[in-house]
Amino acid sequence: MEATTLVILAFVVTLIFFLFVRKKNDKLPPGPKGWPIVGYVPYLSSKPHLDFIKLAKTYGPVFSLKLGSQYIIVLNDFHSTKEAFSQDAFIGRPPQSAFETNKETAETGAFTGLPWKEQRRFSLRILRDLGFGKSKLDNMLKEEIDELLQHFEESDGRPMYIRPLLSPSMSNNITALIFGKRLKFDDPDRIMLDKVISEFSAQAGQAAWQFFFPWIRSCLKLYRFGKEGELDYLLKKMREFTKKEIANHEETLDENNVRDYIDGYLLEIRKRNEKAFCKEVLEDMAGSFFGGGSETVRTTIDWLMLTMAAYEDVQEKVQAEIDNVIGRNRSPTWTDHSQMPYTEATIMEMMRWRTIVPINILRYTLWETEVNGYVIPKDTNVMSNLWAIHHNPEYWGQDVEVFRPERFLSDDGESVVKPEYFIPFSMGKRSCPGESFARSEIFLYFVCIMQKFKVTLPDGAIPDFEGELGISLFPRPYEIRFHKRK
Repeated sequence: MEATTLVILAFVVTLIFFLFVRKKNDKLPPGPKGWPIVGYVPYLSSKPHLDFIKLAKTYGPVFSLKLGSQYIIVLNDFHSTKEAFSQDAFIGRPPQSAFETNKETAETGAFTGLPWKEQRRFSLRILRDLGFGKSKLDNMLKEEIDELLQHFEESDGRPMYIRPLLSPSMSNNITALIFGKRLKFDDPDRIMLDKVISEFSAQAGQAAWQFFFPWIRSCLKLYRFGKEGELDYLLKKMREFTKKEIANHEETLDENNVRDYIDGYLLEIRKRNEKAFCKEVLEDMAGSFFGGGSETVRTTIDWLMLTMAAYEDVQEKVQAEIDNVIGRNRSPTWTDHSQMPYTEATIMEMMRWRTIVPINILRYTLWETEVNGYVIPKDTNVMSNLWAIHHNPEYWGQDVEVFRPERFLSDDGESVVKPEYFIPFSMGKRSCPGESFARSEIFLYFVCIMQKFKVTLPDGAIPDFEGELGISLFPRPYEIRFHKRK
């Protein structure tokens, strides 16, 4: 009995020592204490980007916290984010993810380590060759936009939900870029792919806690329990579709006629003798581009329509600029954006005001490094709070919660002013490789819609700008009216 008592007493003394006596390493970022096992998770709301702003007021712009079994560093200002994301040490991604990759991708670090730099460099080159910033891109998008405008016209001014129309339209642009073909609205593959995007985006917010409890997530996936099991099933269906498309491309590959991203990657595999460039990695790259490229653009246009309906004065100024530069009949092109500062400023302000991805997708340190004077250990998860950067009064003035496009214009209103702390596509060595395509796509969709229609809310409707957080911050369902401009 005495031995048992001594063991218990020793355990209690040791626990007290580690919890209250042991001095914390002053070089590690400070942060709040959480509960055993679950960490700080119980204190987070459905909008962690706002919770982090409150914590930064106590612990400073760089702080740490435990979420489940994971140690997290949060960067809550522009300067610490810039310092971190300019380093190769922060180029990693966590080994555990909702989007599982092939073992070849994991083993080579093609997604999660330094080899990503080569993947990104190649992707930028092939996407540029396929039409980034060129008339070829405008022509590819025009067919999708015209079909969407036709749906809006057929509504004849009646209130309608636009998300079911936006999703297939935006994802079809990525389908053409990656797979080299459009899919009809009622195509079973089209429906499956759109469902993957929808479920993945929504559940990334609802099930984010599962990332911090890997063993629970593994059990849910193993037994296909709840939403986690459904998402796993959909991702497997998407992988099967991608494998089939790659096989079809191999049979018809012509090095003198690169039709799409898959063609370009297959030819790159032939040129390189690298394990990080193989068909298995291509499967994961295609899936990543498809999901990321479809969701963010769709959400941006969704917010823009709600915002224009709520801010009629801004809508009128955008349409006046469109009428002056393009007119009512000519189709817009990407080159028009340089002559349309107010329209560009409106898009930029919306992307600041309702930051589409409030918290940067998790980074993972590849070795020990420093940020803002703090030591950041190897294998540490790192978040940047982009919402905090886009809503910091020190950068934007005291009216940060006001939607005001003029903050992106010069004093005379003739040119766009882009501050370095405007980073909707993140920044540094892992910023979004599809930024150029996304900017072109958003501009063309927005201008084409505003050229043809005046958008309004149904009588008595009150706009809701709170949003719901998944991978992106998307508007709650709303109805809107499209009135043909005369």
